[in-house]
Amino acid sequence: MATVAEALNEALRHHREGALGHAEVIYRRILEVAPAEGDALNLLALLCLQTDRGDEALDLASQATRINPGAPTFHATQADAAATLGRPALEAECLGRALALAPAAAQAAGWQRRRGRALAATGDMPAALSALRAAVALAPQDVDTLDDLAVMLVKAGLPDEAEAAFTEVLRRRPDHAGAARNLVSVWLNQTVRHLDGDQPAAAADLARRAVEQAPGRRDGWARLGVALMAMNQMEPAADALRRALSLSGPVEETVEILINLGFLETRLGRFSEAATMLDQAEALEPGRAETLNHRGVLLHAQGRLADAAETLTRAAAAAAGDHRPLTNLATVLKDQGDDAGAEARYAQALTLAPDDAAVRWQRSLARLMAGDFVTGWQDYEWRHHTGHMPPLEPALAAIPEWQGPAATTGPIRLLLHAEQGHGDTLQFVRYAPLLQAAAQRLGLVQVGLNVQPALARLMAISLPGVTVLPPGAAIHATDWDARVSLMSLPYRLGTTLESIPASCPYLAPPPPAAWRDRLAQAVPSGMRAVGLVWSGDPRPDDPVSALIDRRRSLPLAALAPLAAVPDVRFVSLQKGQAATQAGGAPFPLLDWTAALGDFADTAALLSCLDLVITVDTAVAHLAGALGRPVWVLSRIDGCWRWLRNRTDSPWYPTLRLYRQRVWGDWGPTIQQVAEDLALRSSH
Repeated sequence: MATVAEALNEALRHHREGALGHAEVIYRRILEVAPAEGDALNLLALLCLQTDRGDEALDLASQATRINPGAPTFHATQADAAATLGRPALEAECLGRALALAPAAAQAAGWQRRRGRALAATGDMPAALSALRAAVALAPQDVDTLDDLAVMLVKAGLPDEAEAAFTEVLRRRPDHAGAARNLVSVWLNQTVRHLDGDQPAAAADLARRAVEQAPGRRDGWARLGVALMAMNQMEPAADALRRALSLSGPVEETVEILINLGFLETRLGRFSEAATMLDQAEALEPGRAETLNHRGVLLHAQGRLADAAETLTRAAAAAAGDHRPLTNLATVLKDQGDDAGAEARYAQALTLAPDDAAVRWQRSLARLMAGDFVTGWQDYEWRHHTGHMPPLEPALAAIPEWQGPAATTGPIRLLLHAEQGHGDTLQFVRYAPLLQAAAQRLGLVQVGLNVQPALARLMAISLPGVTVLPPGAAIHATDWDARVSLMSLPYRLGTTLESIPASCPYLAPPPPAAWRDRLAQAVPSGMRAVGLVWSGDPRPDDPVSALIDRRRSLPLAALAPLAAVPDVRFVSLQKGQAATQAGGAPFPLLDWTAALGDFADTAALLSCLDLVITVDTAVAHLAGALGRPVWVLSRIDGCWRWLRNRTDSPWYPTLRLYRQRVWGDWGPTIQQVAEDLALRSSH
């Protein structure tokens, strides 16, 4: 009669050859004779697993581990049975016992890998990661185990480690499609994290990698578009979103893309395209608050203020917890002249989002326009957190910011610096000589000034007591104790509507004799020389400013009514692309702008003119700062600095405002200018 060992070998031979029925009969006969035979129990359990009898397999494997708890393979078989039955906690427990008995076994890496998966299924992510890291350490060349670890790192919310792991998988096996897909998903998930953390450049970099790796993934292009939009790169953002729209995807995603495209097309001034995008979004998901909000913004940009207010009111009602429709509605009400209504909506928006920089900044413009300088200047400081202001150069940013006279301790060297446009610098540089005059009282041993290159020479001529840095001069943080933006000085110094320092002139031109001679030769005796500026800076790299410039600027041909005014010779002060219109002027126009190299040259010419007529641009501030007569054409949604319903300016005693009466229509305004110019010329 065969021994148990011989019978076990025969059964194992049948088992390996696939004769499972014969093998099972022999295993059971062995167990009848020797019920404590662990190998027979374990092998029969494996056979039951092969024939889909998980419960029986688990019972047999459990018996085997009780009889021989020191056999790691028996615990592994028990784990196999537990896995078949969907019991991950038991599977992980059994594999843990096997590993404790044989940590260096050939199967150890596989056991750790399986244990990691089982632990993840129980929700114990730290233990799962620990097991998978151990599996990778045991089999460092096993790409699939590393891929499993990378997937688990994603689930555990560790994207940076997951990215490194997937990258390594692809380095070893470039054709690993799953790792490539998962790596792209990691990048795209990280774009959301970076956008939420106000890091759009990092988000855009990851999204670009994603679309390069997987150009057919719609969500990659959509995320790239959103990131570029957050960076104010409007045209590239629109291109990315159009690419996303060309790919198929769920309706909800399509609506999001259409809404974002509608917003971008509005910002880019393509109102018809914006309306098309928003119409499509509305058709797919009627009544969505976000679509209404962006349609309200579009209507506002088109000058349809009543329609914009009605649409944004509906948007605010549809999204009671969203501050954005309220903010946009407030801005529309401001442009309608309803300062109280605007303030009420801004206050509601701030209740929902008290630390939202965009709301604070928008409200600051409304408050300043209404003459509330206390709230206006305070909120205006939030502009630095909106993402729309140019960043400070590192050396300047390294200098502590001056908080005002009350915070000054000991003698300091204070550097004033430009921040936004030339006009802003010209308007607020008035504070530089005031600080210099009060230096001893304020604890200032030096007042410095860093401005745009085109203004530096004029400032050096005009402000002899102030240290004006020459164009291109390097700023060294060790040279200054504090710095402050010119635009922050009204707040730091507590300027109110009643205390505006309006003593003009506060700038002086270089000697204008050469210009006087040129004008004397070109302008007949008895005629007045009137300077003209009809266009601002279009700033194509800044869509928001570009839209504003489109509203404040006009073609030179629109000034044709001025041709009827007698005894006036017009002089162009226009620079930039619009200067090319001078050749087709509707009246005789002297054009010496090629000789105007900087604002000092312009100031010298301007000081010789009887009057300047200009759109709302830097020349208006230059004329006012020089104390010269200047008439400013102000768009209907005029700049905050010109206040509400005034024809004069507390900033410049010699300035007169001519306000546009209808959105986009300059005709009546220019006609009024022509009539007043005729009266002026007759005296």
